[in-house]
Amino acid sequence: MLRQDEFEQLIARKMGLAGSPVTGGSRLHEDLGLDSFRLMELCLYVIELGVDLSEANWLEIETVGELYSRYRAGPPAAAAPALGAAHAGSTVPAAAGTATADALMPPPPRFAGRFLRLMPVLPASTPFLYELAVTPEIGFRWRYRGSVPSYPQFEQELWQGVLTQFLIESIETARPVGHAICYNPEFTLGYAYVGAAISADYTGSGLAVEALDLFVRYVFDIWPFRKLYFEVPEFNYPQFAGADRKNSPGGALAIEGRLRKHDFYHGRYWDRLILAVYRDSADGDAR
Repeated sequence: MLRQDEFEQLIARKMGLAGSPVTGGSRLHEDLGLDSFRLMELCLYVIELGVDLSEANWLEIETVGELYSRYRAGPPAAAAPALGAAHAGSTVPAAAGTATADALMPPPPRFAGRFLRLMPVLPASTPFLYELAVTPEIGFRWRYRGSVPSYPQFEQELWQGVLTQFLIESIETARPVGHAICYNPEFTLGYAYVGAAISADYTGSGLAVEALDLFVRYVFDIWPFRKLYFEVPEFNYPQFAGADRKNSPGGALAIEGRLRKHDFYHGRYWDRLILAVYRDSADGDAR
C-alpha cells in the first residue's frame, strides 16, 4: 500500500506532471489540466493499481486526495478488458479444431467497455437524443449548434446523411448518457465523419473516450475506411488535446485541416479543426 505522498508522486510521473506540484487537493481537471483522454488514461491506470472504481465513484472524484481515498478503500477491482485492448468475444469452437476454422469465425464487434456500452437507436431513444441535442450545456457544441429544431423536424433528420449511430448507455445504471454517429461516408475515397456527444454530468470525467473508442473500432471493423474525420470547433479542442499522443485511449488524433473563422459563438468567430484517426494497416484496429 502506497503512502499518499508516494501515490501523488506516482500519478505525477504517470501523467507527465513531474515538474508540477501534485498534492491531495489538486483537482484533476482544473489544476492538473487533464483533458478527457488523459482522464480516461488515469482512470485505467489507477484501476491497474487495484483501485475498485465504479462509474459512480469516478464521477464523484475531483481531486488526487479523493482518488487516494478510493485507493485505500478496498479490494482490487475484478479484472476487466482495458480500453483499446483486443476485441473481446465468445470463443466459437471450430468444427475440426483447426486454426483455419478459427480464422473463419472472427468474434463479433465489441459493444461494451468497463463503464459504457453502445446500444441501437430505437424509436424509444428519440426523446433522449432530442433533449441531448437542445439542452443548453450540450446543444451549442453538437449537431444543431444551439438552434432548437421542432421535435418532428428532429425525428425526420435523425438519419439524414447518417451511416450508423448508437445510443451511449451507462452499464451501471442502464440509462442513456450520449450519442455517437458516423455520417457523410465517402466509400470511393475511403473516409467518413464521426462525432459524439455526452450528457453534461459526464463532461470532464473522460468516460466518453471509452464509448468513442468502441465506436471508432466498430466503424473500422464493419467498413473499409482508411480514416475517420472529426469536425471540432476550436473551443471544443481542449477536450481532445491529449489525443495527439500515439498511445492515447481512443487512438492518436491528427489535426489535418483548419477552416479559419468558420464557426461563430459567444461574440467571435472560431476556427473549425478537422481531426483524423487512421486505420492501423498492421491489424485493422483503430490506431
